[in-house]
Amino acid sequence: MEEPNSKMTEDDTVLLLIEYLKKNGYLIKSHCLGHQRGYDIVAEIDNKEFIIEVKGAKANKNSPIKKRAFFDSGQIKDHLGKAIVKSIETQIQLPKAKVGIAHPNDSYIKKTIGSVTPKLKTMNIIHMWVHSNGIVEFD
Repeated sequence: MEEPNSKMTEDDTVLLLIEYLKKNGYLIKSHCLGHQRGYDIVAEIDNKEFIIEVKGAKANKNSPIKKRAFFDSGQIKDHLGKAIVKSIETQIQLPKAKVGIAHPNDSYIKKTIGSVTPKLKTMNIIHMWVHSNGIVEFD
């Protein structure tokens, strides 16, 4: 397992994914960091929006709710469940947009939910694993 200090926060994951999207021709229309409310990333390519809910492997260091060095399996599953609900709500509100969920490429997260994420395709939800070097893998 990775050391807690090497685990990526949601903000780390957002920033890396934004760079990946830009390099692949997307315009970043908005993004949220910290405890801002809204879509984590709104990107656009060819007049089609891509709205992404991003999760991290640990809380931000300044988070008022930080309790552990990294998220445990229950928190990871809870975060995924909430991301799925938000993605479905987004599909209802913005039916023409592509919707996705991104996680850091973290061995503990993969062990916890890696068998589930490929099923997101059946709900038209794109899933991405974001590596610390900026590479993005799609399920």
